[in-house]
Amino acid sequence: MDLPAFVCAFFAAKNVHLLTAFLCWRSVEVVGVWRECAARGVRMRAAGSCWPLPLPAVGARREGVLLDVHCPHAKVLLDKFFKASVAHAFNHRYSWLLLDTAAAEANGSVDYKVEARSQAMLRFAAVLPDADVVWATPAAAMDVYRVAVGWPLVNTALPSPSAAMWAAWSALPAAAARRRDLAGVRLSAATVVSRPQQFSGWADVSSRAVDTFPKLTYPLMMLLAEDLNFRYDLRQVDAYGEELNGTFGGLAGLLQRGIDIGVASMFMRADRWRALHYAAETIELKGAFIFRQPAQSAVANVFALPFSRGVWAAAGCAACAAGALLAALAALARIAGAPEPALVHITLPDCFTFVMGAICQQGSELAPRLWSLRLVMFCALLSSLFTFTSYAAKVVAILQAPSDALQTIDDLTDSPLALGVQDTTYKKVYFAESEEPATQRLFRRRLAPLGERAYLGVAEGVARVRTGLFAFQVEQGSGYDVISRTFTEREKCGLKEIQAFKLPMVAVPIRRHSGYRDLVASRLRWQREVGLMSRARRLWVAEPPRCGWGGTDAAGVGLRDVMGALHALLAGAAVACALLLAERLAHAVRLSQLRRKRTAPTFEP
Repeated sequence: MDLPAFVCAFFAAKNVHLLTAFLCWRSVEVVGVWRECAARGVRMRAAGSCWPLPLPAVGARREGVLLDVHCPHAKVLLDKFFKASVAHAFNHRYSWLLLDTAAAEANGSVDYKVEARSQAMLRFAAVLPDADVVWATPAAAMDVYRVAVGWPLVNTALPSPSAAMWAAWSALPAAAARRRDLAGVRLSAATVVSRPQQFSGWADVSSRAVDTFPKLTYPLMMLLAEDLNFRYDLRQVDAYGEELNGTFGGLAGLLQRGIDIGVASMFMRADRWRALHYAAETIELKGAFIFRQPAQSAVANVFALPFSRGVWAAAGCAACAAGALLAALAALARIAGAPEPALVHITLPDCFTFVMGAICQQGSELAPRLWSLRLVMFCALLSSLFTFTSYAAKVVAILQAPSDALQTIDDLTDSPLALGVQDTTYKKVYFAESEEPATQRLFRRRLAPLGERAYLGVAEGVARVRTGLFAFQVEQGSGYDVISRTFTEREKCGLKEIQAFKLPMVAVPIRRHSGYRDLVASRLRWQREVGLMSRARRLWVAEPPRCGWGGTDAAGVGLRDVMGALHALLAGAAVACALLLAERLAHAVRLSQLRRKRTAPTFEP
């Protein structure tokens, strides 16, 4: 067998970026391997047989390890790797090739003691299903792993160890894909039931908002156990886990302290990566403020909306010009001594009253006989008619058209809507951690002052959305479930959503550097590809409510819609009362002055 050619072909087939070789061969032989690997695009570094280079468990690229088990210090090296099991040198990142050259030296064929020798050398090694370890002799090669720590090694025959078999080695499935039977091993696991007083079973779809993630994940993980032939030693906790002084509680804390896997889905947060890893994503969770789009009258004065500022300014200038022109012409007519009895009543205040009456489509008692005055009054009334017609039509259109007043987080912050947030374990975290200035502003101004009163249950929050001006931040699946059961079709059509922040992906947690991670991940990805995850998602996460309302009846006008007019009436009444009091006071002062003059004594000389 051409040993250098096989070694380099083996690692090239594994797409290895860097090869670390622990050899006791002659320098010329090591150089030969180095040259052969360089020709195949594999970098190689040679280490002394008693100098174990660090093999970090994480990295951007795959690496390979070559070890001749019959070198004098091979057993010492392996023992050092075994004792440093927290480094997890036997994980999915590394492809190991253990060369048993003594078998060829003994009789030139497969040594009948090869399996016994591998069992002895790897007696304490955590070569779990994710590990890619090949024990090779000049005549044969075998795949080596164990189902769990303390279990015997499982040996599987592989293609012949020769460079000519490069195509067969390249077509060989990954280690996790070759190992589908865990022989009934029991893995320690935990799940989360955050509200046990409301929890009524894993299959109870009547309370989908209660512990949605565990309920969705549980059947998938049970199917995974049947698929890979293993069992769970399952325990229950009531929290996903938050970090406190470097350690986690809840499910994250159990994974940090050594259980194998979580039978639940949890957020992929950066702080949790220090304590655990994730096998595969299950769903994408979305949260948003759900509310019924308020009418224009709730966020603005509908009587000020029909015209732009330019139109309002032009209309005001035209009205003022008409009143001023009417007063000026009347003054000139009086100066000229025109025989017009009505000129006495056409003063500047009377002209102002006429202009206001024309704007409001009211007549006037002024009836001058001069054609110039009549023409000014006619043009003022005609222009106000056109303006009023356009104004009234626009007001009606605004009242009948669906509102789009609230479109952004800033609109929501400045709106008159009351705000609430679903009472979840992360209810404050993502508002506080959001990097969006608009979200931070909304939290500080509208939610933080409310304290705990801002956090509501799903049913209570959605009920307030239905009955009043209220926006509720809720997981969309939970909110849709309640909405589909309580809202009418017409009410569903008026719903609007604004996303305040983006939630992380939800995934199945697993122990950090677990030897089952790739195996679990590959089978969960298979469940996603064949539609099993989609089925579970449709069962436990409600779809957005569809608008099925086909009615065309006009929307009624409520008191809020005419509130601007009522405010104007009340303001006018208040000003009129104030003027009345001022007039009475002025009249009383004038009478008092007259009485003093009449009663004052007069002295005749």
